[in-house]
Amino acid sequence: MKCFAPLAVCAVLAAQPAQAGFTVPSNRPGAFAPRDACLTNPGARAFAATLRGAIVRRDARALAQLAAADVRLDFGGGSGRAELRARLSGPNGAELWRELAEASSLGCAMSEGNMVFPWLFAQDLGDVDPFDALVVTGPAVPLYRRARAGTAPIARLNWQLVIAQGDGLGPDADKRPLRRISVIGSPLEGYVPTASLRSPIDYRLLVSREGANWRITAFVAGD
Repeated sequence: MKCFAPLAVCAVLAAQPAQAGFTVPSNRPGAFAPRDACLTNPGARAFAATLRGAIVRRDARALAQLAAADVRLDFGGGSGRAELRARLSGPNGAELWRELAEASSLGCAMSEGNMVFPWLFAQDLGDVDPFDALVVTGPAVPLYRRARAGTAPIARLNWQLVIAQGDGLGPDADKRPLRRISVIGSPLEGYVPTASLRSPIDYRLLVSREGANWRITAFVAGD
């Protein structure tokens, strides 16, 4: 995992009791709750606002203008502003816009002078393999004992690091409404809504200073 000299924020929440209806207080952010740690840099806040505006409008031209000439788009050689614009306007464009919206909404970290969206990508996961890990994206996400969302949850998770287990693994697991997981640092196991899980190595934006401006130098997923 290319974490760009991760920040020293890697604590996982202590084990939570597995009792029906248990909820972590929303005023106590989980260890991996997103935060904005880079917007005090000169020009960073204006860049972020322009970026999010282009995403809301789904303006491929405006988004491409925020990118470096050689912006990396995958690990197979895909790069460049023209290619970025073509992908955003192409048949998979809607999915890419959703990924941009999610990545840019989950905080920002600084690493080696670069801005990283989302904040999560620049965090140290300790001994956990980032290819196995998932992060629960919410302050009170239900954990079910069985793969049925209609039952009472045994706990509610708060931006915690988890590992996919059993039928939560496999290439089609992310298409199921619920995934089986175990909570790191806790005896809790069960099923959580797939829509509330994110891989640490999912899509991210790396933004670097280019002269007086900030430019997107990478929009990639995986490793």
